[in-house]
Amino acid sequence: MADHCGICDTRRPDGGTKHLVLNDGDLWIEFCASCGEETMLTNDETGETISVQALYDRCKTNNEEIH
Repeated sequence: MADHCGICDTRRPDGGTKHLVLNDGDLWIEFCASCGEETMLTNDETGETISVQALYDRCKTNNEEIH
């Protein structure tokens, strides 16, 4: 990948980027460390709010496919 944060639009941020793949591959979020901690996502069905990084960590812990 391009090592480009899709949230803050920074190319080659310190520490690189991670990829969170959601909705069976329909949604890819490439994010840097600071955006991962600051950017929140909300589950429309449950109302749960979680940071991009926390969801990435949860998926990794649950052995779901992440990049």
